[in-house]
Amino acid sequence: MPMSLCGASFRVISDETDSLMTPYGIGATSDTVDVCESWTGSDYDYQATGAGSSDNLPGFGDTVQTVTYQGGYVTGYTQSGAGASDPSSVGSTSFDFVRADDPTRQASYDDPYYGISSHDPTTCLQAPCPVTATLKAQQTAPRPSGVSAIVPFPVRASAGPADTVFTRHGLSRRGIRALVNGSEEITPSTGGYRRFRTITGNVTLVRSVDRVTQLLMAEESTSPEEIMTVSHKWTKVVGGYILDRSDYVSIETIDGKQVRSFGSIQLKNVRVSDPAYPPLTLPIPSN
Repeated sequence: MPMSLCGASFRVISDETDSLMTPYGIGATSDTVDVCESWTGSDYDYQATGAGSSDNLPGFGDTVQTVTYQGGYVTGYTQSGAGASDPSSVGSTSFDFVRADDPTRQASYDDPYYGISSHDPTTCLQAPCPVTATLKAQQTAPRPSGVSAIVPFPVRASAGPADTVFTRHGLSRRGIRALVNGSEEITPSTGGYRRFRTITGNVTLVRSVDRVTQLLMAEESTSPEEIMTVSHKWTKVVGGYILDRSDYVSIETIDGKQVRSFGSIQLKNVRVSDPAYPPLTLPIPSN
C-alpha cells in the first residue's frame, strides 16, 4: 500500500529550460511532486506522488499517480490507491537503484535526511544521548550487505560529543562531513567556501562547503560530455537548517554543439518527523 507515515515529507517544484527544445516552441517545463520518505536503518522507504505537470498531454492523463519504493521493489498506484502494476525489482537497496557512490551512502548513515535538512552539529540525533564528558569511545556497527564503506558506520547510541568518525577535514555537521571525508581539499572558491574534490574515472566532482555553517553550498561535476553546476540555498530554523532550493546549469556537448539546460528545484512544506530524530519544520503557509 502507499505510505501513510513519513519520516520526512516535502513538496518538490522543479522547473527546467532546455536550449535544444526552445527552437521548437517547447519552453520551460514544470513539475510538482509530493515526497514521503523514511529511513529504516539501512535503506529508505520512498514515495512520490504527482501533483501537477506541464508535460501532460491533453486527453492522456497518467494512469500512475504514485510510485513507491520499498525493500528493493518499485510499485505504481493509481489516483484511487489501487495497484497499477506488479512490483518491479530494482536492486537490493535504494542506493543501488539510484547508483549512489560510497560517500553518498555514508552520508545517509551519518544523517539520513541530510539532503533536505541539517541539524546543528551539537544536536544528538538519536536517543539515548550522552550527557557527561566521560563517554565510551566510539564503537562501530556492521555494514549492511553489499555496502562498501570508506570508514565504519557510527553507532547512533554512542553519537554526540564522543563522535570521532569522519574527522579528516575537521567538519562536525553530520551528513556533510561523511560526504566529503574521502575527498581532497583544494583551494577555496572565490566566495571563500572550502572545496573538496573527488575524481572517479573521467568525472571530477567538486563540493563547496560554507566555512561557518558547514552546509553544502555548491557542487560542480565535470566530464568530457557535460559540465553541471548546482548551487544550494538553505533556510535557518530552530535547531538547524532546511534546504530551500537548488539551481543548476548543465552544458552538454552533442554532435559538437553545446546544449544548455537551466533549472531549479524548490522545496516546500519540509517536515522531518521521524521519531528517532529531533523535528525540523518550516512554517506551512496559511494559504
